[in-house]
Amino acid sequence: MKFERIAPNKIKITLSTEDLKAWNLSFESLAYNSPEAQNMFWDLIRQAEIETGFIVDGSQLVVEAAPSRSDGFVMIITKVDDADNNPLQKYVRPKVKRDNKVKRKAKRIPALVFEFATFEDLTYACKTISDRFFGESKLFKHDNKFYLVCDTGNEFIAEDISIIMSEFAKSPSSSILVGVLAEYGQTLIDKEAVETINKHF
Repeated sequence: MKFERIAPNKIKITLSTEDLKAWNLSFESLAYNSPEAQNMFWDLIRQAEIETGFIVDGSQLVVEAAPSRSDGFVMIITKVDDADNNPLQKYVRPKVKRDNKVKRKAKRIPALVFEFATFEDLTYACKTISDRFFGESKLFKHDNKFYLVCDTGNEFIAEDISIIMSEFAKSPSSSILVGVLAEYGQTLIDKEAVETINKHF
């Protein structure tokens, strides 16, 4: 179990398969916001207050959980001003609203494109996101620059990756550039680019 404060209003909790077994939960049970999942959630919130200083104080919370490669899952928890305007699944304290099980999915987002001036910058960035990125990725070269295309399909993972990548790369307009790269760029790695780079470089 790992707690990280990734923004003033946001934390990331990484749980392993052993953690899930301890609560007798599966990823599917989390998606339906079962009473067992809610109990686990508030146990985690109390632990997060101790580990990271993330104080809830009755705030509205938005939660997104995504499976990890180790068969556990990653949970991003955000304090928001108005959770009703957020399209993501909401967890509500059982004592306040026990039976409200909102079944919503994060909106589909386009692939992200990151531009790197050097291959060294690219490899370092891939190592930095190795335990955070889940999805498809490709690597292109165009005009002597490297372009990593990441398709997470998940709004919270994409936001997390974008924050990290901003330290190493530029983020061009993905809606235009993906087509340009596919037509005019040189495809270096056509699938699992992040994993391949981390394995061989």
